[in-house]
Amino acid sequence: MPASIDENVQQTRQPRPRPGSGSSGGSPFRGDIEGLRAIAVLLVLLYHAGVTQLSGGFVGVDVFFVVSGFVITNQLVREIESTGRLSLWRFYGRRAKRLLPAAGLVLVVTAVVAWLLAPRVHWQSIGGDIVGAGAYVVNWVFAARSVDYLAEDVAPSPVLHFWSLAVEEQFYLLWPLVILALIGLWRLRQRRSASKHVSGTPRRGHLALGLLLLIVVPSLVFSIVYTQSHPSEAFFVTPTRLWELGVGGLLALGAARLETWPRFVAGLVAWLGLGLLLTSAFLVDATTPWPGHWALAPVLGTAAVIAGGFRAKRWGPAGLLGTAPFVWVGGLSYSLYLWHWPLLRFWEWEQGTPTVWVGLGIVAVSFLPAWLAHTVVESPLRYARALSTTPRYAVSVGLNCSLAAVLAGVLLIVGALGGSSAGGQSTGAQWSSDDAAVSSAPGEDGAESTAGPGEDEALTTADPGEDELDEPAVAGLPLPEAEQPGDEPFFDQITPDPLQATADVPGLYASGCQIAEADDTSEPCDFGDLDSDVVVAVVGDSKAAQWVPALERIGEEQGWLIRTYTKQSCSFADSLQDTAQGEPYTSCRAWGQDVLDRLTGEERPDVVLTSGVRSTGLVGDEPGEPTAEGLTDGYVRYWQALADEGVPVIALSDTPSPPIGPVYECVDEHRDDPAECSWPYAASPGSQVLQDAAAQVDDATFVDMGPWVCPGGECVGVYRNVLTYRQGSHITATFAEVLTEPLAAYLTPLVEP
Repeated sequence: MPASIDENVQQTRQPRPRPGSGSSGGSPFRGDIEGLRAIAVLLVLLYHAGVTQLSGGFVGVDVFFVVSGFVITNQLVREIESTGRLSLWRFYGRRAKRLLPAAGLVLVVTAVVAWLLAPRVHWQSIGGDIVGAGAYVVNWVFAARSVDYLAEDVAPSPVLHFWSLAVEEQFYLLWPLVILALIGLWRLRQRRSASKHVSGTPRRGHLALGLLLLIVVPSLVFSIVYTQSHPSEAFFVTPTRLWELGVGGLLALGAARLETWPRFVAGLVAWLGLGLLLTSAFLVDATTPWPGHWALAPVLGTAAVIAGGFRAKRWGPAGLLGTAPFVWVGGLSYSLYLWHWPLLRFWEWEQGTPTVWVGLGIVAVSFLPAWLAHTVVESPLRYARALSTTPRYAVSVGLNCSLAAVLAGVLLIVGALGGSSAGGQSTGAQWSSDDAAVSSAPGEDGAESTAGPGEDEALTTADPGEDELDEPAVAGLPLPEAEQPGDEPFFDQITPDPLQATADVPGLYASGCQIAEADDTSEPCDFGDLDSDVVVAVVGDSKAAQWVPALERIGEEQGWLIRTYTKQSCSFADSLQDTAQGEPYTSCRAWGQDVLDRLTGEERPDVVLTSGVRSTGLVGDEPGEPTAEGLTDGYVRYWQALADEGVPVIALSDTPSPPIGPVYECVDEHRDDPAECSWPYAASPGSQVLQDAAAQVDDATFVDMGPWVCPGGECVGVYRNVLTYRQGSHITATFAEVLTEPLAAYLTPLVEP
């Protein structure tokens, strides 16, 4: 985020120190610093507007971090050197009056607009984000959500940009304490060596060395390592970013040496730094693991511009960056950063995703509220005499503004919960033979059929890509038709309530049984009849896991132990898959091999049930275009290995993806007529791959639950008062449990006791 500029402005009232004096805190106004802020915020604005050519515009945040570290350390060291001490109240008071009121205003406005415009199903998550933003811990909230596969339908948060503000606020709390601790250790050492009272402060070089060893180097190393193993989380968490702010702090501490550089050298370094910074904004993109070692480019580029600016006023980029337009935009950078992103989300709630030109128009309009907030809120509070002379009062005012934001978020959450009429948890209802008969048209041949899966080798006669369903009955259960007006509902009201749909998930998630993306080994979880010797292993991604509520009941009724091996976004196939970021999903293959070893070893089950959403994979380890054949071959290799050990495989069809967007959102908007939330059935590409693989392995069977998920060839958001889908293409735990009997009819003949 853009740091405060009041310290920079106040420098205009200070005399310029002699070169080499080491008192850069008293140097004149640095126009190039404001220019760097302008470049940083413009990069972010253009990137968020959707300018694809600027694929790495997010590096503007890294620029802000370096600038903030430089300005804040300058301020801290200047006070310590001039007074021999550091007033934490004064420091935190300046931060509070400068940053918290403006941020609090944006958060309160966002809560109000969300109440008016945002889909009600998102109020709870938005309110929680606002609470996290007001408390300046929202970066950790987003880090957790980034690896939460169940959060796939969560729309971009209107306060997503507050993650960087949270990182900086946490830095502001930590940095002065570390500096004071280093000074205290230095004085203790001096006192012991001199055996007398020692006052004064250590040299800047000593402080720089301490901060380098304690913060900058460990944070950089952690950032590089953690970004490789946990790229989604690494982007948001504070430890991966502290080194960027620390680099700015080291520049402030090294001012005395930087002021002695030859002007030509300083100018050359600054120009090269600016070029490196801008080049990185065009070369990296959203698939680049970040921050990690790639962030060195914008960070070192920014550091070079600041370092060269100490001497190269005329020959360096400082002359350009210090011009009036750059300085003006830099002065507004904090407000621009605060306002532009919520405005983009407000438009999306009302009109849908903006085009690039609309996005550019919105970020241009954001200059107006940014200027108003800067003029009416920021500047008056920054220079208010009462707040300047009473730091504790300034802290109180800032904290009260943050508290107002937190309360606004809480009210939004309460509003969401108040609109919910159900807890969103499965209640034990399930299909029965009578239910199927009710929903089957009298007199049709299918309604009279008693053929079971053991009598129909393919289990389904319809092409998965076709909409027409003419399949036989399953173990006496006629295939269902589309819901009829007279059908008896399973529940008195929609269950789970659409506002609580995202909570209606299999219990294995709460038990920690779903393996995260970074993990490559799996410890199984057991459900059903825990004392049974008949073991059904459920293996695959969340599409396999979604059936566990039904499988658990089947296990209890049939005397099966249901043992799960599931991993986020990982199909049980010996094919190289990729992550959401497009990187090779190597931990998926390692996990799959580990599970295969277990299933063919001491943990060998009676049968393996699997499913998966993926439809492509790589044939080998070489980079290339993933294909359906690549994934099919990967399935076959694993399944054949199981078959060779006498373990049959059941491949359960993938549930189709709704083309209407989040189903629960549509149902909430059409509670009086949920039929608006329907679409024609078409088998998913993942189902076709599963079926093709099953056809190549003698001891593998493909089971198609599509006719039950989408009765009568029509996928609906609500079937007999049951909300069918939660997030993405996952069905609710309630709907899965409702389908217990049809699923049991398929599986029972295939699982030999």
